[in-house]
Amino acid sequence: MFAYLRRSCLHSMHTTSAKRSAVSLAVGMAILGQAAWAADTSINAVSVSEPMPGITELNVDFSNQPVKPTAYELDHPKRLVLDFNNVDQGLKDRLISFNQGNIKDVTAVEGGNTTRLIIGINDQQPLSTRMDNHRLVVSMQSPSAAVSSQTPVSPTLVGTSSAPVVATPPAVEPIADKNAAPVPRDTMVVKVNPLLNPSASFSRSYNYDGLSSINVSPQGNGSTVTINVSNPNIPLDIQRNGDELVVRMTGATIPARLQRQTAGAGLVQTVVANNQGNNGVIRLVMNGDYEYKAYQTGSQLNINVTPPKRLTEPTLEERTYTGEPLSLEFQDVSVRTILEVLGQHTNTNIIASDSVSGNITLRLINVPWDQALDIILKSKNLDKRVNGNVIWVAPAQELQNQEQAQLQALQKNKELAPLRTEFIRLNYAQADQLRQMIESRRSATNDSGNGSLLSPRGTVTIDARTNTLIVQDTAEVIGNIRELVSKLDIPVRQVMIEARIVSANDGFSKEMGVKWGILSNGVHKNRDLLVGGSQQTLWDLKKYDMQTITVNGQSISYPEYTITRPDNLNVNLGTVADPAGRIAFGLLSISDLLLDLELSAMQADNKGEVISSPKVLTADKQTAKVMSGTQIPYQEAAASGATSTSFVEAALSLEVTPNITPDGRIGMQLNIENGSPTIINGATAVAKDSIQTNVVVDDGQTVVLGGVFKNNVTSGVTKVPFLGDIPYIDRFFKRTSKTNTKEELLIFITPKLVNDNLSRGR
Repeated sequence: MFAYLRRSCLHSMHTTSAKRSAVSLAVGMAILGQAAWAADTSINAVSVSEPMPGITELNVDFSNQPVKPTAYELDHPKRLVLDFNNVDQGLKDRLISFNQGNIKDVTAVEGGNTTRLIIGINDQQPLSTRMDNHRLVVSMQSPSAAVSSQTPVSPTLVGTSSAPVVATPPAVEPIADKNAAPVPRDTMVVKVNPLLNPSASFSRSYNYDGLSSINVSPQGNGSTVTINVSNPNIPLDIQRNGDELVVRMTGATIPARLQRQTAGAGLVQTVVANNQGNNGVIRLVMNGDYEYKAYQTGSQLNINVTPPKRLTEPTLEERTYTGEPLSLEFQDVSVRTILEVLGQHTNTNIIASDSVSGNITLRLINVPWDQALDIILKSKNLDKRVNGNVIWVAPAQELQNQEQAQLQALQKNKELAPLRTEFIRLNYAQADQLRQMIESRRSATNDSGNGSLLSPRGTVTIDARTNTLIVQDTAEVIGNIRELVSKLDIPVRQVMIEARIVSANDGFSKEMGVKWGILSNGVHKNRDLLVGGSQQTLWDLKKYDMQTITVNGQSISYPEYTITRPDNLNVNLGTVADPAGRIAFGLLSISDLLLDLELSAMQADNKGEVISSPKVLTADKQTAKVMSGTQIPYQEAAASGATSTSFVEAALSLEVTPNITPDGRIGMQLNIENGSPTIINGATAVAKDSIQTNVVVDDGQTVVLGGVFKNNVTSGVTKVPFLGDIPYIDRFFKRTSKTNTKEELLIFITPKLVNDNLSRGR
């Protein structure tokens, strides 16, 4: 019986440890069973050895006869996964680092009645297993030492199917190689999944319906959500957004038959599935506070949603009692006697400390026995600790003192724990920034280590050349730092931002003008009456040269005048500069009378559109700027009289700082300028259209940030007083013009999340 209790406690402790760390692992593990019962076999130790060059062996030690695992390999990153059914996880550390041979580390996770070992490997190699007493040996053979190798094939897209996906991956069949040496009958051989080719550069956008089914079922106080996709390579991103859990399928959409809102179960109130651009989005709306764990195996994603764990013990009023009701009525009876009665009535093991004493009088009718126990303990300033089905009762102060002593002893052991050195190479984060974060609170705590990830004896340095953290501390502290690194050393999401700046104009102008003049050098040779458009014209008429020509033997004399234009015009109401039509008349039929008349008109329609499309790719929360234009030089004069040449930019620029929200939307801080050179008062100037704003939009959505609309209407009339107002003949004494100009500036912004797989060429 005590052995059974010990195994139950171990199972409970390991299950709690696995639940606490499962979210940060992201190892794609499915929940393989729901029954929580003690197994007869547990994994006690894991080690790595290299018996010969090119061969790496993983040694798994069991408490009893080894259990043959279900094995398969995953890619990105490369991992070997071993599932042991009906086996407890008895390892002291959840994450063990080796960095020996082909094995980098081993992570142990327990779920239901299954223990999973995730082995981080450098390369995918042929595998074999053998049993050696209470030890399972997994052997990995490098390609240079291998007898033969398998050639992976390219990935094949799987069609959408509504068939359910099995949560447990099938066991890998033993593979017989024609050239390979025979293996013993009790040896299991696995190989790399042929659908995964680590050496191939895979870059594909899954622009198709990628969701097969969504199932929600209650699980205890929480819920289990199962999402099946049509291709295991579809990137799935899970983010918490308040009371919603958002699952995003990058590059794959949700078919029309599944785009709906359905009722959930347990903690999941509703499930909303729709598309945002080319991405499918599944929103799980909760009906209360929650915690979640996500595991993916193949094309199935499992999400376990549970109520959050309490940080403090509930009060008597908050506790929920489930014990069998009983009635107690005692007068001045020893507390120890009542505890004995409760233990016998409920078949519970109750141990009372020697310090428990005193008498009590009580009357409880039809009260759950666990509530009655709490009431009795509280009335006598006692408390309890539960370990399995054993209840230990002692004064509250005594329990606190004992627990304090245990904590001090544990702290003493930590201070005496041996130091080890770990090299943690970073992929995306900067080593110096993480070092500052790890040491951030040490100075504020007088180097005591409280508040810092490091212990008082620990140190952390960096190698900037290889971007590596060098940590020297105890194994427990190094494990905590590795867990922090696994959450922070991740690629930053990127955003492609496209701006379209449209400048449209629509112009209409119409002008009509007239010029005319009358000249006369005298009526009937009367030189005393001259007619012209100005005094200069009259003067020109007075001055003339007589010319003589001979016609049919006769000499004919006539005057030759030199007339200056436009001084000869009586009406000069400026014709159009670039007329579309013009007509002129010259009449000389009435004695010495000359009439000049010129009419001109112009009507123009102007329409134009200028489109600028700057694009920029930037990381989340990182400012980016793109600019295209010219620099205009100008002279600057100093107080001393010296001059220098400076430049002003006349350019189209886009400056943006994106912020990706947890629900997949994109917030942007934008500064857009469109500058063009112009001439003002003979000097070069820059005309600018700009906008500064903050917006939040969906992925792939186009938003109009703002616009400027200008409508300029101008009408003008130039006329001769009085004569320009006379009907019918007013056209000969006035000039009219009309202009209507419309200008509009619009700015469109379209942000798009960049698929991490595509951007990294995976």
